[in-house]
Amino acid sequence: MSILTSPRGKVEVVHCRRTESQDIFCIKNLVRKFTQKLFGRLNIIYLLEKANLAVTVCNDKEEIMAHSIFLDYPNWNVAKQDNWIPLFRELDKEIPCTPLNTLFMHFFVAVDEYATGCLKEIIRTVFKAVPELYFIFLIVPTYLSLG
Repeated sequence: MSILTSPRGKVEVVHCRRTESQDIFCIKNLVRKFTQKLFGRLNIIYLLEKANLAVTVCNDKEEIMAHSIFLDYPNWNVAKQDNWIPLFRELDKEIPCTPLNTLFMHFFVAVDEYATGCLKEIIRTVFKAVPELYFIFLIVPTYLSLG
């Protein structure tokens, strides 16, 4: 359990858990226009079925505050699912990423006020849950700013 504070000073006690199929309705309610610009129009059910790991952040009332989906290949079709390592080697030969130690964030939504805190909590949880994990990549179009 962690405590998140919004910029307005509102405090929430949160915890992370694996995503369950009944969370989909609440996750869809967190999607904004910026989410679609950042990740594209996605079928969340399909992504959840394919996910290597999906994490949900809930408050003490079990309301969903954030959600993220991780897969073992890049999004935005930057490389083929089974052949992305050469692309990353071209970019930086020093990064020893492999399909076994790398995940890619394919989707993230959160309650706006708590987005940063929820993302930190998700990342912390993913690295604890998968001890072999060294890298998490977020690939976004070059024309977008993360703010």
